[in-house]
Amino acid sequence: MRVIRYIAHKDINKMAWDQCVDNAVNQVVYAFSWYLDIVSPGWDALVLGNYEAIMPLPQKKRFTLSYLAQPLFTQQLGVLYTDLEHMHATNEFIAAIPEKFKLIELNLNTYNIPSHPLYSITQNITCHLELNSDYEILKSGYSKQIKRNIDKAEKNHLITDEQITSEKIVELFQSDRGKKIKNFKKKNTTILLRLIDMMQQRKIVTCLGVKNKSGQYISGAVFVVYHDVAIFLFSGTSTEGKQCGAMSLLIDCFIKKHSKSPLMLDFEGSNNKNLLRFYLGFGSKVVNYHAIRRNNLPKIIRWVKAP
Repeated sequence: MRVIRYIAHKDINKMAWDQCVDNAVNQVVYAFSWYLDIVSPGWDALVLGNYEAIMPLPQKKRFTLSYLAQPLFTQQLGVLYTDLEHMHATNEFIAAIPEKFKLIELNLNTYNIPSHPLYSITQNITCHLELNSDYEILKSGYSKQIKRNIDKAEKNHLITDEQITSEKIVELFQSDRGKKIKNFKKKNTTILLRLIDMMQQRKIVTCLGVKNKSGQYISGAVFVVYHDVAIFLFSGTSTEGKQCGAMSLLIDCFIKKHSKSPLMLDFEGSNNKNLLRFYLGFGSKVVNYHAIRRNNLPKIIRWVKAP
């Protein structure tokens, strides 16, 4: 019988943890200890055996109640395993989540198939594009709208470079889309900039920008590139950038640079129909991953977090 242990944050062997993540069949960069330390300080864990399979528990506390919530900038977590014999252990890990967590809202990864009677389970959408073909073949899979956007960007003499700072990308985000997201607070910006800085130190991140003909940045994006996966982590575009097709040019530039490589580009979504249409416009394919939810909050406050 497999024994899954609950381990409090202070007792986690982070070296063994990161080794498991690095060697996992279903590796996700979000699960590294240094990543979790930034987006979910004090996270706990479930561990099988000698870190042969693991599940991060991004725990938080409000008043006296402990709960699990998906951290920002962390699309998927769930169960990671180094051996395919553990691929069906997802439900065992879910069952091992301690009862002290009164509310659980977590995204699993694309390899985890949950089925548990005490949890509500929903499907989320991400989009994947394999970049192992010639650029011209990849471009032939673009939609007419994406091709028109790129033509518009080129006619406006937009250019791309890798000199843009993470601060500028955040500024571009805040100048447009950020104004419409009520919950995107200053502390979230701080977390994001710390995360990008850490990944820059580890040389696994690329910041790509688009300038107008006056030399001003009007679009920017952050790509995490680790092993054979590239993640479209964060982006910002000004109103001018939207009108000029800047983001389409930016993503096309990334695809062109990495064409004929073993990379898979993960667009990180989206459940938003407009974003989904945009990402699919680059020839990507829909891939599903599951979210689990359980509400054991006291009845007097359960209505606050009702589905």
